[in-house]
Amino acid sequence: MENQLKKLNLGCGNDYKPGWINVDKGSCKRDVAWDIEVFPWPFEDSSVEIVLLKHMLEHISPTNFIPFLNELYRVCKSGAQIEIEAPHAGSNNYWTDPTHKMPLTVRTFDFFDSSKPLYENGLIYGWNNIKFSVVRAEVVDNPPNGPDVYYLLKVVK
Repeated sequence: MENQLKKLNLGCGNDYKPGWINVDKGSCKRDVAWDIEVFPWPFEDSSVEIVLLKHMLEHISPTNFIPFLNELYRVCKSGAQIEIEAPHAGSNNYWTDPTHKMPLTVRTFDFFDSSKPLYENGLIYGWNNIKFSVVRAEVVDNPPNGPDVYYLLKVVK
């Protein structure tokens, strides 16, 4: 186990992945029972190499979004990859589910990427301690629920 990549599947729900650390607060199969909106998480600083956030980030309260990203950044190693899939803010699927709280678009993470124009706004807002490189950000079709937004981020430390 020591030589394996440390991979987190945050908010795993029914998507349990063998070989990953599956984290959820719900009554599902998981390795760690934890509410990911409670900080700090039970993981060491700079210890994670891959994170999967599949259809869970939209459930984070907007007031916890930046603290969530701070915690994500804290536990990830430099160069860690973060894969995110969520309903696009303009999709019916986002607005239909009453548990969705945080709308996401292809530009959401531009505030944390120094190569993007919105990064300057992130600095003004005081978010200079969270740095990602947006490797990929696109809207993908997800029938029958409507479009999803997909990101691949790289942690910059």
